[in-house]
Amino acid sequence: MTRPIEGVGTAVAAFVGLAPGPPDFETPTTFDEWGTDEDALFDHLRGRALGSAVRAFFENGGRTAVVIGVEDAGSAAVRAGLEALDTVDLVNLLVLPAESADREDARDTVAEAVAFCERRRAMLLVGPPPGWTDTAAIEAALARGVEAAVGTSSPNAALYLPRLRWSDPVQGAVPEVSSAAGAVAGVIARTDATEGVWSAPAGMDAELRGAVGLDFELDQDDAHALNTAGVNTLRMFPGRRSPIVWGARTLAGADSAASEWKYVPVRRTALFLEESIERGLDWTQFEPNDGALWETVRDAVGTFLYDLHRAGAFQGRSPRDAYFVRCDRDTMTQHDRETGRVVVRVGFAPIRPGEFVVLTILASALPAT
Repeated sequence: MTRPIEGVGTAVAAFVGLAPGPPDFETPTTFDEWGTDEDALFDHLRGRALGSAVRAFFENGGRTAVVIGVEDAGSAAVRAGLEALDTVDLVNLLVLPAESADREDARDTVAEAVAFCERRRAMLLVGPPPGWTDTAAIEAALARGVEAAVGTSSPNAALYLPRLRWSDPVQGAVPEVSSAAGAVAGVIARTDATEGVWSAPAGMDAELRGAVGLDFELDQDDAHALNTAGVNTLRMFPGRRSPIVWGARTLAGADSAASEWKYVPVRRTALFLEESIERGLDWTQFEPNDGALWETVRDAVGTFLYDLHRAGAFQGRSPRDAYFVRCDRDTMTQHDRETGRVVVRVGFAPIRPGEFVVLTILASALPAT
């Protein structure tokens, strides 16, 4: 009997940032909306980078936020926050709102966060490092390489710039300027809900609601140069009141890198498939590792991929051109069989029919006798 596989959620966003003192935010707290003035927890977040990021997430279409406040914005405190976040069942996006943008250990913090994301199949959304206040400064920093400049070149991370300007409720006050990561997380959640995780959270529909401008402007040539270097830009266009997300590259997405994880939706689709299939095959641990099991696995995974193909997740008119699933003697060694290791290979065509990105997914079974 084929056992159905259900797709996991794709837009649970976690926020780990500075929020010292009571109320206690050192344990994960889940929110489904931005709070009211009477809510003490939200009052504690207001006026901080952490609160601004969470607010921007919900304003841009976010639905579920997991918030952890730490006493210090340093890498050790963030590491502790990430360890606390490990108690949460599912996390898809991670944002690290900083109270101060000039911390010397910023790159170490990014490295800690990327390690978490790679382990938990999540994406880290990164804001611009200190000093990235014009195109010349950014290009000079990137000349040293994206990892040296940002702290990672992982396909599980994406960088968005410039910073956003937000309207201030006090008339005549200087608009607040902050990283766009929280707002972009909301755009990603909005795009997932309306189009699917396989769609790029960028373009004219990817408006950053609530933002009134950018820290500095980028022209078309600047945006193109940064996109080809693996950096996503935010731009203002005539007739639009808010900036637009203009780019969907991972930090492994520079043209020169030629990575299969060049694009955010491709990487996120792969993470979605891995997490969904791994969870959906949990039942195999009670079955013998033999041909009957492999056939059932192929049927279950194949049905899951077929439904996604019909929903528009993959390229190709026919299933043959859009995806494949293999689980048989060719994917497993005799040692795999004897130790109860089930190896499933899945290919999907995210950009062109028949050009597959291949994933290896492991499940457990009873050792073959």
